Amino acid sequence: MVALLVLLVADLVGSGDPEPSALTETPVETPVNSTVPAAGSSAVTSTNDTDGVEPTGTAPTPLSFTLVATGDIISHGAVAERATSENGWDFTPLFARIRPIIAGADLALCHLESPLSMDDRDLSFRGTFRVPSSLADAIADAGYDGCSLASNHALDSGPSSVTATLHHLRRVGLATAGMADTEDAAGPAWFTPGGLRVAHFSVTDLINGRDLPVDPPWMVPHLDVDRVVSEAAAARSDGADFVVVSVHWGEEYRADPTDRQRSAAERLLAAPEVDLVLGHHAHVVQPVVRRGGDAVAFGLGNLLTNQPGDETNPCSSCPPETQDGLIAWFQVTETADGARITDVGYVPTWVDRETTHEVVPIGINEPDLADPAMLADSAARTAAVVESVLRRLTFTTG
Repeated sequence: MVALLVLLVADLVGSGDPEPSALTETPVETPVNSTVPAAGSSAVTSTNDTDGVEPTGTAPTPLSFTLVATGDIISHGAVAERATSENGWDFTPLFARIRPIIAGADLALCHLESPLSMDDRDLSFRGTFRVPSSLADAIADAGYDGCSLASNHALDSGPSSVTATLHHLRRVGLATAGMADTEDAAGPAWFTPGGLRVAHFSVTDLINGRDLPVDPPWMVPHLDVDRVVSEAAAARSDGADFVVVSVHWGEEYRADPTDRQRSAAERLLAAPEVDLVLGHHAHVVQPVVRRGGDAVAFGLGNLLTNQPGDETNPCSSCPPETQDGLIAWFQVTETADGARITDVGYVPTWVDRETTHEVVPIGINEPDLADPAMLADSAARTAAVVESVLRRLTFTTG
């Protein structure tokens, strides 16, 4: 049985050219009856047996790829507790329900906010983070290709946070952006989904206990729009067809983007060198703006955390929305104007903190023990924020 993601709501919008503090959207054309192959499914688009030769007079099929991106991954203590196994920690089951969606995309990007421990003997889960290194294995197993790493926690243990995190992500074959252990290793991560070259940058607008830029600045790059655009232009010169910038920014627990977010987003949207901005840090879902072939997702919420907390680890400031997130989905297609975003969608997610701490793709693969009312409430909260631009995805069988 092959699983396919079917796009449900045909209500996509783009945006005009507003003031930085008031990004708005206007309708754009959207394809209908499209499908998104999940892991293990076929992506065959033609039944003609031409041995790879285009028929005379037929234009070649444009290059394209699908990209998925998700919210914050933080191994709070309760998350690691759920992952405890006979041989240490196994986080793989926590991602199992979303794996078909993540692995089914041509390019999948995570945001890892909690730095990894080098040897798991110095773990810390509150205030500063040093979390079990096997989290890297689970992220790779889930089907991710790379992760953004620049965040307010990136230097919780100083340079050793960078060294340990990069060591384990490299060990499992994940590309990285937003941390560098040498100047030569700084810069974007590179991917070639669907035959198009993608450069992925990661920057942060916040860092705990330090000033930005850090010293040296390439270790954890910060949000300087002029520099980001300059580096994106350099990536274009190096052959990038599509540029993604992950930004750790905004105000925690605030769904409405700050003026600073909107101003930076406006400038990035106006730069032809940048195609997609993926936001993190707020721990709640924030709006998405689409302008022509570009887009900004201000905040993807939480993918896997222990927020809004419990009796052992309370978070009085964390609203119920911190249990929500989304898998943002983008279709990128080569056009006469370059590689552009031609379709967008999402899957709402929710963390089942009561039983297994699994990430639940709502409406697709829900656990039997999850409260349907809580799932419905979570999905409604996310829909209220993003469905003016994104259409919801779901599984069907065939």
